[in-house]
Amino acid sequence: MKIDKGTSVAVVINRHWANLQGVRMFLRPEKDIGGADESHVVFARMLDSEDRNGLWIELNTAKHKENSTVKRFSFLIPWSQILSVVVGEDDFSPDIRDQARKIGFG
Repeated sequence: MKIDKGTSVAVVINRHWANLQGVRMFLRPEKDIGGADESHVVFARMLDSEDRNGLWIELNTAKHKENSTVKRFSFLIPWSQILSVVVGEDDFSPDIRDQARKIGFG
């Protein structure tokens, strides 16, 4: 399924992969990514959903809106590390993000 560029997505990824040092330094460098199971959720903007190697997303979009000095990154998640993709009509609400944090995704 093609997902339009700029669409708000929640990508559920393999937590072991997310905790690899080279990956985590872009996702959350300050600490290990924990949780109740082997998944992790990344909220982002879609860049390219049709690359045969994986899903391209933009990281730090929300942080950049709050503080323009925060750098945004284009980030490829290999298909083999993606468990699910949730497409939002608009940005995901603060309630959904808070729920994700409460269960260990934040």
